[in-house]
Amino acid sequence: MRPPPPSLRRAPAFSLIEVVAAIGIFAVGMVAVIALFAPLARSVTGVGETEAAAHIAELLRDELARRAAAAQSFASITALLKNSTALSHELTLADNNPGAPTSDPRKDPRLLFASRDGSKIGAYADTAVWGATDAEKFFEIALIRNETLSPIASDTASPPPLVLAYTARLRWPAFVPDATPTNPLRALPFGYNPAAAVPFDHSQQQVMHLAGSVTR
Repeated sequence: MRPPPPSLRRAPAFSLIEVVAAIGIFAVGMVAVIALFAPLARSVTGVGETEAAAHIAELLRDELARRAAAAQSFASITALLKNSTALSHELTLADNNPGAPTSDPRKDPRLLFASRDGSKIGAYADTAVWGATDAEKFFEIALIRNETLSPIASDTASPPPLVLAYTARLRWPAFVPDATPTNPLRALPFGYNPAAAVPFDHSQQQVMHLAGSVTR
């Protein structure tokens, strides 16, 4: 028997099982590739925010220097500093009691806040800086006295010191957007959950410590 002419031969084709298997392999590969983008995006965001925090530290130093120059003293700055206590440190009192009202960043007048780009730096209640909302408060700043270089006794020394040394603890995000119609401030502290056993959970925030000094 002669083979059928080429025009009558059927072209080779994939079976249904082969098609399904190929689609399955492709889908698994795409899922694996897409899964790589989430940590990569978080990493890029984290690096960008860390660089922004370092920039904020420079702007903070300039802001503190401006305040010292305007008042011709460090009094307005020393009022913000967290100091050692007999058995602990003022900075850690709230951190060690996350369920206490004192851990609410909105209740601590010695904290400063900064916008993401650093164009705004001020206390929580400084409406001249923030207006009537909390939406722009991205960095929380706690100033820690360097008690070796600037002991508390130096505040009342005569002549007064010309340099004040500190460490700035930046923690972010300080506030996150809140679209609840009953919240006119449009943001809430990061990790805030009034129904949780720990109402103010700061454990998931990013933290950076940077040394600085102010001269006058």
